[in-house]
Amino acid sequence: MSTMNQDPLKYREVAVYRSAKKADTYLYLPVEDDLASLPDELSALFGRAIFAMELTITPDLKMSRLNAEDVLAGLQEKGYVLQLPPPSNAPALHERLTE
Repeated sequence: MSTMNQDPLKYREVAVYRSAKKADTYLYLPVEDDLASLPDELSALFGRAIFAMELTITPDLKMSRLNAEDVLAGLQEKGYVLQLPPPSNAPALHERLTE
């Protein structure tokens, strides 16, 4: 089945890149798109993109930190999805330990 006839909110082939600049930060980009198409501000924030994998995203895909339907919608709306690291509890923990 050709992916060209697929509904982009139901099926998307993406390239996943990790940031060389920020730990646990990933970028999802349709395989047919190029990193050069990203906004300059995002490219500066993300830093050098290191290819991690290609992935087929469908609404029922189980993802560790993101919801697949949200990823599909974000790809349709913005052309990319940025996955940031989970919030750190380190400052709160530090405050509790030093009270």
